[in-house]
Amino acid sequence: MERTDMNPQGNTMQPPAPLARKAERVLMTIAAAYNVIMASITLFMFTSWFKGQAYDLLEHNGLLKTDYSAVDNASTVVGIYALLVLIIGIVSFIMSMRCLAPGTTSRWVIIWLAIVVVFSLGTMDLIGLALYSITLVIYLARNKAIAAQQDVIRTWARTHQG
Repeated sequence: MERTDMNPQGNTMQPPAPLARKAERVLMTIAAAYNVIMASITLFMFTSWFKGQAYDLLEHNGLLKTDYSAVDNASTVVGIYALLVLIIGIVSFIMSMRCLAPGTTSRWVIIWLAIVVVFSLGTMDLIGLALYSITLVIYLARNKAIAAQQDVIRTWARTHQG
């Protein structure tokens, strides 16, 4: 079924407009903002709170001299995780702004979303998992629609060559 639209004058046919990627862009931007906010909270608030609470607990139990490095190591792991989440948020934001143009498909977006879904699942980040997996499903579904639309446009172009 060929879909064509009349131009405002109503005298010539035009190919369909490219499919928008607004839903994917909005979801990916929300997921990126969520990652940046959570990473910032973890880096700037949780890490110092964690160190203070762990030192207080160890001091209270008389173990501060023996487990001092364990607190630093755990704090370092938390910091690395937060930096990784921050990087994921920044890259996701950049991809949502640059790689989700209407009517386009990109294998890199699929790969990135799959990596982030696996990362979110592995770290049990359920909110990130939901946002990124829904984005991936919509992106893949829209890719099929875009491929079908491109077939229609090619057919339209062949039939309307002058």
